[in-house]
Amino acid sequence: MAGILGLLSFALFIALIVGLVKPSLVLRWTNKPTRLKVIGYWFLSIVITGILGVMFIDDTINAKANIESANKYIENGNYSNAISELEKIQETDSLYNNAQLLIKRADSLSNLTDEEKRIANELKAENAKKEELLKQKEQLEREIKSIDEGIKFADGNSIDELQMDIVVFGSWAKIIKEAEESENTEIKNLGKKLKSKVSRIQIREFPNLRKQYAKIVANKMWENDIEVSANGTGKKYINFSGGVFAANKNKKEFQTQVQEVLNMFRFKQSRYRWYKGESEYTYYTMFEGKDSEPVTFE
Repeated sequence: MAGILGLLSFALFIALIVGLVKPSLVLRWTNKPTRLKVIGYWFLSIVITGILGVMFIDDTINAKANIESANKYIENGNYSNAISELEKIQETDSLYNNAQLLIKRADSLSNLTDEEKRIANELKAENAKKEELLKQKEQLEREIKSIDEGIKFADGNSIDELQMDIVVFGSWAKIIKEAEESENTEIKNLGKKLKSKVSRIQIREFPNLRKQYAKIVANKMWENDIEVSANGTGKKYINFSGGVFAANKNKKEFQTQVQEVLNMFRFKQSRYRWYKGESEYTYYTMFEGKDSEPVTFE
């Protein structure tokens, strides 16, 4: 239809040119052909052609919508509705042949026996499972490769950047857990391999993350006359020293504010002193696990 309208528009243009040269060759049905009449008839013809074009475009848009709707019905097994949508497309539409092919497909699917439908559904589910296993395998191999190539941790200059390192550990933990729950031996073995690598990284990097965290916080708290440091094996103890911590109320309130993030960095204790050299301190116990354990955010 679009091609016909294009040819018609071209023919009208040629007729306009001829009519402007010799009106009698175009306006054979009138006794007094003039150039003005030629222009008038040409303009009227163009308007009609434009209207036909708009109607054609609307029909094409509607036909596309019908086909999209029919495809969704077919995917959901609602073949009768799919056929109804496709039958709305007229023979004059450029998508008519496509619609007819879809009608045949929907009709053949609707005539499947219950056993054939069951087999088809099982095959579809099996293929989906294979595709999911392939994606899981590729993801595990990709993560293992990225670790082997080397990843920098504890390299940030802000707490947010350091926390993103721990989020990476959490992502790995989720991938590992899904692999452990898989029934596929290859997936399980890849998950075991990734878990071993991640465990070693966490043992190495969590002390560095705690050290860097204490350094960043120390710089922030300096102007408030609070000294901050991390010590002990694996930097598992964080120390806050300052006159503000002479009051137990202040210690408790401060601990409430920082406890969540300190747990995230797996500090074992937070210790509060009135001044740096004080031998006695108030402490709060937090993370009591090992750095090698999977990171979760529950």
